[in-house]
Amino acid sequence: MGTNENIVHLSGHQGALYDACWDPESRTWLTAGGDGIIAEWNSDGSAEGRAILHHDRAFFCVATAGSRRYAGTESGELFSWNQSSPDRARRFETHSNGLFSVAKGKANSIITGGGDERLVWQEDGVILGEWRVPGSRKIRCIVPSPQGWFVGTSSGTAWTFESWQSLRDLRLEKRVEGHEGGCYAAIWHHKKRVWLSGGRDGHIRVWDPSGTPILAFPAHEGAVYRMVQLNGLIWTAGRDKIVKAWDATSLQPLRRISHKEGGSTRSVNALAAAVDATPALLFGGDDRMARLARFEEEV
Repeated sequence: MGTNENIVHLSGHQGALYDACWDPESRTWLTAGGDGIIAEWNSDGSAEGRAILHHDRAFFCVATAGSRRYAGTESGELFSWNQSSPDRARRFETHSNGLFSVAKGKANSIITGGGDERLVWQEDGVILGEWRVPGSRKIRCIVPSPQGWFVGTSSGTAWTFESWQSLRDLRLEKRVEGHEGGCYAAIWHHKKRVWLSGGRDGHIRVWDPSGTPILAFPAHEGAVYRMVQLNGLIWTAGRDKIVKAWDATSLQPLRRISHKEGGSTRSVNALAAAVDATPALLFGGDDRMARLARFEEEV
């Protein structure tokens, strides 16, 4: 038994797509575009997308936490709004350069990472803590897990934090090196209890919780921009225009979505998974088109 993907094309953005996420509360998709629009799409890709935020600068990231939604811009602003009232979105001057990543913290707090080499811990616009990570250039991903946190940067250096308390105090416990030119994405593998990361070098790298390298192998012919888990597979997206699936146990390649299979014609920058509905992936990038792959079981 396997799966077949049915790909739906979602057009509307007038600029590159930089990020996407699934909102389990509203059961809709959100996309962040270089056209300064956050758009919302139906779960099955039906109907047209709805522009829910407009800005004169590009949106680099979008995320949800409960009924709250967050988006970061290329100028470092953070937008925060309730799912039901985007017209009441609040704007905060959070970073002095681009805001690339948002992750849920404890309770109602979030952590943001920017192009000013800063991590900012905040709740409802109130800064609870902030730290500079010298030499990071841009903080590209912040990934929470039961094990701790993983922070990837444009310098290629990443950091792991083994507890909320260590992140809160910014004790740089474990330094992770390996992705020359930038570490852009990471996931926590719950069964194997290891971190997997991707970066500009086109490799997937595997690390134990202490930051010790375990394995590295070429995954894409160009930067790996996003990694998600869905249906027992690990999915990656990259600059080579391809979305790939890897066996979560063996890390062997299993399938790919290229232009020939209805995929992207240019770099894939955004990748998100819906795990609480009909299994689906949404991806998009420089060709301005979002694509929704919904998976039906085959016997």
